[in-house]
Amino acid sequence: MQVFLDQLMDRLHRRYTHIFSNYYPAHGSTGFTERNLTNNFVSAMESLYPGTSFSWFEAPICTTDNKHLDAVVFTETEVFFIEAKRFTAPQSKTHSIRNDLERMQSAESQKLIELGLLKPIKRQRYAVVLADVWTETKGKRQIFETWPACLEDESFFYAKTIEFAELPIEGEWKKNYKILVAIKALP
Repeated sequence: MQVFLDQLMDRLHRRYTHIFSNYYPAHGSTGFTERNLTNNFVSAMESLYPGTSFSWFEAPICTTDNKHLDAVVFTETEVFFIEAKRFTAPQSKTHSIRNDLERMQSAESQKLIELGLLKPIKRQRYAVVLADVWTETKGKRQIFETWPACLEDESFFYAKTIEFAELPIEGEWKKNYKILVAIKALP
């Protein structure tokens, strides 16, 4: 799994590098939406499983309200539950991620996600936390420097930070924008 995740992070980094080398997707702000995190992560993942994986965004985890996971990816042997956050306010976002992890670990949430499978089989489940942070303040730099320990959850078996300072373009922003990934196995 470690080799696969390293390949996935490399693809994710290359995908963002290609985008940022051609386009800055915000005007006078740091307003990248979290949907871009999930979309680019899922696209990178699906490129490693051509024709054998499928995904869904905003997958419902409750029958009585609009609770959902940002994305879910099914492979032949795994299922990845994905939540994304933008670290605009570090304290509230770390708390929000902890809540997301609880939902991804919930047997009821997992059951509802997998209920729609036409060919249900036992798959290894993973929780994926995606985040981005602009490290222009001390609090946000601390999130980056302590990732994923800042989440106060020691059960992540994989964590990665992705930086873009090496982009062949002008602009100070590329030194401040970081993507954070943490993954844990679920029962």
